[in-house]
Amino acid sequence: MDFNHATWSEGRGGFGYGDDDDVTILPTTTSFYLRIQFDIIDLTHIGAAMFHIDYDDAFIAFINDKEVARSGGLSDAHPSYNTFSTDNHEATMYQGGVPSGYSLKVSDLRQGANILAIQVHNVDNSSDMSAIPFLSFGLTTSERRYRPTPNWFQAPFVFQSSNLPIVSINTNDREIPNEPKITAQMGIIQNEAGRNSLQDDFNHYNGFIGIERRGNASQSYDVVRGKWSYTFETRNADGSNNNVALLGMPKDNDWILTADFIDKTLMRNALAYQISRSIGRWAPRTRHVELVLNGNYEGVYLLVEKIKADNNRVNIARMDSTDISGENVTGGYIWDIQQADGTDIDFGERRVLKYPKADQVQPEQLAYIRDYDDEFRSVMQRSYYADPTRGYQKYIDVSSFVDEIVVQEATKNSDAYGWSGFFYKERNGKIFAGPAWDFDQALANSTHMDGDRVQMWMIENCIENAGPAFWEKLWETPAFKRQVADTWVAYRKGPLKMERLFAFIDSLAVYLDEAQQRNFTRWPYLGVPIWRSTAGAENRNTYEKEVDYMKDYLLDHIEWMDAELSLYTSVLQQETGQSDVALKMKMSPNPMRGNATFHYSLQEDGHVTIRIHNILGQEVA
Repeated sequence: MDFNHATWSEGRGGFGYGDDDDVTILPTTTSFYLRIQFDIIDLTHIGAAMFHIDYDDAFIAFINDKEVARSGGLSDAHPSYNTFSTDNHEATMYQGGVPSGYSLKVSDLRQGANILAIQVHNVDNSSDMSAIPFLSFGLTTSERRYRPTPNWFQAPFVFQSSNLPIVSINTNDREIPNEPKITAQMGIIQNEAGRNSLQDDFNHYNGFIGIERRGNASQSYDVVRGKWSYTFETRNADGSNNNVALLGMPKDNDWILTADFIDKTLMRNALAYQISRSIGRWAPRTRHVELVLNGNYEGVYLLVEKIKADNNRVNIARMDSTDISGENVTGGYIWDIQQADGTDIDFGERRVLKYPKADQVQPEQLAYIRDYDDEFRSVMQRSYYADPTRGYQKYIDVSSFVDEIVVQEATKNSDAYGWSGFFYKERNGKIFAGPAWDFDQALANSTHMDGDRVQMWMIENCIENAGPAFWEKLWETPAFKRQVADTWVAYRKGPLKMERLFAFIDSLAVYLDEAQQRNFTRWPYLGVPIWRSTAGAENRNTYEKEVDYMKDYLLDHIEWMDAELSLYTSVLQQETGQSDVALKMKMSPNPMRGNATFHYSLQEDGHVTIRIHNILGQEVA
């Protein structure tokens, strides 16, 4: 503020040379500096502030000696006057484009005199250079005392505070690519009082990240309309991993921000992972947040733990380059069923190795896990596949496969088994199914694979959905299906009670109610059919209707599963109102053809009625 600029030249914007968009022509140079004082008579009348600039090739802007905006191309904290930009950024306004925009914090402004200062840098050997800055304010008074905004100006979405944590990411105006990750800065605001404001300091995290886009269908603009999902690493200033505990989740450096664009409840992933955790399986922990990217409000996102080998995530043995034989080569491993992308290693039949990483796995390790899983798949084609000693039980942890079916089928996930189906193997251990992942198309939220049909098993269409054939073979095995049925009965008495499921959904709906309004103002597509929308999407024009639609489907589908699985369970279901007497029944053969024998036992005398239903649920005896 006290800098003496009396000797500086004065001129009107824009500034620069070489591209016919400059009012004040400057001599060829590496950098130039701009500075202007503006006075605020009554700061209470300022509700919002925006800085726009059209530039070539890089810039840093300051208000009252605080950096408020920066482009790419200038990595040093304080670039010297002779520093060249590493980015070749062309101005856009003279080509019919609009300048880059940055939201400012009103708290950075002062009553009275303020200074806007800008340093502009050229790329080496460039023939042009320019800067056309604009400073705009949103007033809380109707009095008109200033010039109108330019024709290209669009008022920013007014987002000031939230009951959710606020995540703010600044890429210095660089577009986030699919890969590789680019360096950015991230701040998180999370106040103990529960109200978070953009004007608050970054009190939960304030540091570097490496960030890139993520997803398969979610990489398509036609699918997500620009609301991208991201994966990021928390980093130190030197680029090394920075393990931090974000929003109460255990320390790590690998995280995901899912946009959940096609899920208008904004909660299907959170619900599915909660279901998985409630039945005793690890699933990624989640936190809903609101995202601000380069000063622009991007809506409600889900901060999610990335699936990886870690004590607090998939807790398997870590592999190093020497683990290539004997016991050590047997684990641990993580893979999923997916379309390989980038540097992914596909070891056959769409099996993509996730751990060890592609640049670290040894040939012997890759050969081991491929051969082990191949052997399991081969056994599933043999006549003895159900043999307790030589069959599938030798290779897989059966209870984990049962639980995977429970989660996928309870949520009727359209992506089940064929897409984003994870597996892992511990050292000296068997193959485990899971962790659960990717449920934005679950619970009647997709036309894919008849996702909105109530009376349908996804596992019976596994092969059609590009899934491994062993799932359908397991499902056709009487002993395995009986274990699924018995497990289902047990879970329905506890973690899968409808009261518990609805309580979780309702609590999230209340928690998200304020933020969802902003999200659907930013992305106005409630009541608008989008990619794979199910029938009636045009009528579900409120958030409440979307949540109720999901709840109605969940209730109908689970009640149908109750009826279907009751045909296979070895535990007899008691009707409501009957005494709480343990009653167990077995039928042989099961499934039956013709005659069958029923064996049951009671802890005390009582009357037993047996009703037999066919596969359609019709009573036949």
